[in-house]
Amino acid sequence: MTKTSMKQTSQNIANPVFIWGRRIFFLLLLLVIARFVILPKMKARQAMPAPVSERPIVVQTITASPKSLEFSRNYTARITDDARTLVSARLNTTITKMYVNEGDFIKAGSVIALLDTKDVRTEVGRAKAGVAKIKADITFFENQIKIDKKLYEGGAIPKTALDDSERKLKGLRAAIAQQNNSLKLSNQKLGYGKIYAPVSGRIQKVYARRGEQVAPGKPIIEIIGSGKFKAVVNVPERDMAQLKLSNIVYLEKSDGTEWRGKIDRIYPALDPRTHTGTFDVRLDPTISQDFFAGSMTNAKLVKESFDNVIFVPTQAVFKRGGVSGVFVVEKGIAHWTPVRLGQSNGEVTVITSGLLSGQKVIITPYPSLNEGVNVILAGGDPS
Repeated sequence: MTKTSMKQTSQNIANPVFIWGRRIFFLLLLLVIARFVILPKMKARQAMPAPVSERPIVVQTITASPKSLEFSRNYTARITDDARTLVSARLNTTITKMYVNEGDFIKAGSVIALLDTKDVRTEVGRAKAGVAKIKADITFFENQIKIDKKLYEGGAIPKTALDDSERKLKGLRAAIAQQNNSLKLSNQKLGYGKIYAPVSGRIQKVYARRGEQVAPGKPIIEIIGSGKFKAVVNVPERDMAQLKLSNIVYLEKSDGTEWRGKIDRIYPALDPRTHTGTFDVRLDPTISQDFFAGSMTNAKLVKESFDNVIFVPTQAVFKRGGVSGVFVVEKGIAHWTPVRLGQSNGEVTVITSGLLSGQKVIITPYPSLNEGVNVILAGGDPS
């Protein structure tokens, strides 16, 4: 190699463009190697499933067995007395005396309260005075007519004078009948000054006390008569069509237990404001004592019931290739089992065929669960 060529080579090596060109060449070469050699090996390694025996899945199971099943819906119920009576005043006045308190037991016909009847007594006095005046006028004109008849027969007065007296007497007799009716009504109103219990029972609520104003139609007390309660349940319009007489209803008691009753009455008319319907559940006298009138409780309406059916949580049902099925566990292995589904309420689903009593069904909703997967039951049981 001549000195000239050696000098040129050293110049090329020292040239920055040449140096960066070599670097880019090696970088491209590495990228090609990674793309066609390293990445395929990594993907192949990732695609290769671990041996089933090395990756057991921990699952929960239930044992399939025929049982009774109820599909229900929860509502809120209000407890009321079947013989609830509201007692109101018939006068617009005030209370002068109240004889009862909440919780008292009263008998039908007992005096509950006295009302201020001062205005009514004044009205009665005016009516009596009116009757007395008209009676006096009647007596006067009856005597006057006797006199007028004699005067007319003697030619002292014209016939028109006699007719005028008789006409006034007739008007007074009509007025006395009307005034007697007014007196009768006033005396009747005077009797409203005493308020009597219409039924026997216990005082549930006292709405007005001594000195307070009352008015016709405004309740003074509430009487719980029979002690036989009923549960009044409001139902959305969409559920009304599913109601049937004698449907089972469970009412929750104050201690958390449930009492089993039936629908006694369905009211088909909807509330125009809330668009809800209503049904009643009559409580037995023996159970009524466990509830309080006016209280609220939970009502569980049984829409459908099934006897001796196998059912599983809905999350335990999978679909593979458009076929519904469940996974059962046998000797620590998950096996796909096609089944035929019955009715469901979203939480549990009835299995009509394909599942045998005693089989352990996996209820853990693993999307990756497949045939032949090794499983361990929650708690460490390998079976």
